[in-house]
Amino acid sequence: MKKLAVLLAALLSGCVSVDLTLGAGRGTYTEKVVDPDADAKSKIALIDVEGVLTSDQEDSLFQSSDSHVVALVEKLKIAEADPDVKAVILRIDSPGGDVTTSDILYNELLAFKGRKKVPVIAVFMGVAASGGYYLASACDEIVAHPTTVTGSIGVIAMHVSLSGLLEKIGVKVEALKSGANKDIGSPFRNMTDDEKKLLQALIDQFYGRFVGVVAEGRKGRLTEAQVRSLADGRVFTAQQALEAKLVDRIGYLADAVELARSRAKEEKVKLVMYSRRPRKLENAYSATTTTPAFAAGDLAQARRLIGFHCYYLWEPYLLGK
Repeated sequence: MKKLAVLLAALLSGCVSVDLTLGAGRGTYTEKVVDPDADAKSKIALIDVEGVLTSDQEDSLFQSSDSHVVALVEKLKIAEADPDVKAVILRIDSPGGDVTTSDILYNELLAFKGRKKVPVIAVFMGVAASGGYYLASACDEIVAHPTTVTGSIGVIAMHVSLSGLLEKIGVKVEALKSGANKDIGSPFRNMTDDEKKLLQALIDQFYGRFVGVVAEGRKGRLTEAQVRSLADGRVFTAQQALEAKLVDRIGYLADAVELARSRAKEEKVKLVMYSRRPRKLENAYSATTTTPAFAAGDLAQARRLIGFHCYYLWEPYLLGK
């Protein structure tokens, strides 16, 4: 606080010049070798997908972060344009997120694979649930960390009714609408049974898409009927997921690198990452972005649970943070 006061005093006195575009002027993504092999020309690109999946982009005076969609697309562009990139490892540590963001990320990864024709390996960290698992379904193989929690295949949409609270404090909300269902899911009133049926039909369609995506990704390992039997929202440990054939092996990042190297048929490879702050990358476990102690994106997602939104999300993860 004292340092901030000194900085503000200096600013007001005109002694310090500050670039007020700090948030927006974050530069382009740059490659950094984080696990070099002196003789290796071939590369494996390590790309992180972390946190609650959202299409929101945050810009402020002192910090800026791309949305998950922007970050993944930009990093895949670099990997695609580099002929020395022989494989990609997607490191996932996410409880999922909104339906559309999860689906866009999945589609972008599939499109990249179709163009680049290189192996793509998913490696799960602490949590790779719901939308995080949806994204991994686009990968060729999945390696789960021994302590990973994964699964939660399904859709969640929460409705919070504030009508009782508003009545107690003497507040009444009336909606003028063009049709009976125009304010369906409003937190200011209880839902009718007919409205619940309409919204359940929407959720069921998103659920069907999720099951289809997983069945396609696990083709040859699981049938659609087997996926449905696992897709009741439950989470799995790494060992349980391996036994259920939701992942292909249990291991660490080094195991995923070795798997990617083997699938790419390369003798020697070096591991690279892409970051707007490459000097901060000391090794493969360095963060490619600056993440606050409490992620603003997580808070925004928690707020949205008050309204009616559909998520491929392991929702208890948010409440436990």
